[in-house]
Amino acid sequence: MTKHRLTRRTFLTATAVGATVAGFPLPLRAQPKTFKIGVIHPVTGALAEPGQACRLGAQMAADAINAAGGIKAKGGVKLELIVGDTQTKPENGRVEAERVVNRGTRMLMGSFDSGSTNAMASLAQQRRVPLLIDIAAADPITANVAKSVKDGQQKVQYVYRNFPTGSSFGRKAVQYFNEIFKEANASPKRVVLMYCNDLFGQNQARGFQAAHKAANPSWEIVEAIPWPEPPSDLATEVSKAKAAKPWPIIRPRQDVTAAPTNVRRPR
Repeated sequence: MTKHRLTRRTFLTATAVGATVAGFPLPLRAQPKTFKIGVIHPVTGALAEPGQACRLGAQMAADAINAAGGIKAKGGVKLELIVGDTQTKPENGRVEAERVVNRGTRMLMGSFDSGSTNAMASLAQQRRVPLLIDIAAADPITANVAKSVKDGQQKVQYVYRNFPTGSSFGRKAVQYFNEIFKEANASPKRVVLMYCNDLFGQNQARGFQAAHKAANPSWEIVEAIPWPEPPSDLATEVSKAKAAKPWPIIRPRQDVTAAPTNVRRPR
């Protein structure tokens, strides 16, 4: 049997190689091939059209990033989307989120509608996977998570949004109505508020009513009528709205720019 002698030169060479490998940061030595993002939207069902658009937008963004060299801060790691479909059923939000997380996704995005996104939020907090909300605007989704962290019930907030909240829609709607009525020198007196009876619609309606109360405009909300989601036949809701007798625009604005009658206009 041949014996291998550990010479000083061999020892120094081996030590240098080991030091060189150890000198690289751990993420570069064990870098994953892709960074997986769970992209969940309602691509079938009543909200299929906007859901498919959201998925397409996410894929276009990932393709553009990958074509530009990937995530440079992570050594050029490419993005891989693991897609999910809630089928426009709020209860499927958590189911799909858990499925894609179990497939190795390190971040979640979705889910257009507030109901399924709210279900995703609880899973994101539980599994400690960041969730970026696109579109879903109901305030409680992020507000409840933020409150639980502030109260010490949870340590870290993993749920964030990049879209305005539903209550802000209501506030802006009242503001814009008043501006339009003032510019037109006309205003309704009786208004019927109709909204979708889901998490988003209820949240937006509350924001609208709160803003109306604070602004105290010349017009009043005589009835608030929710409709079911998904809608089928709204004949009952429309009849109820008519019975409330909303008062449309009054006092049409005088056209102060009209030319004198004795001036001929070009045809």
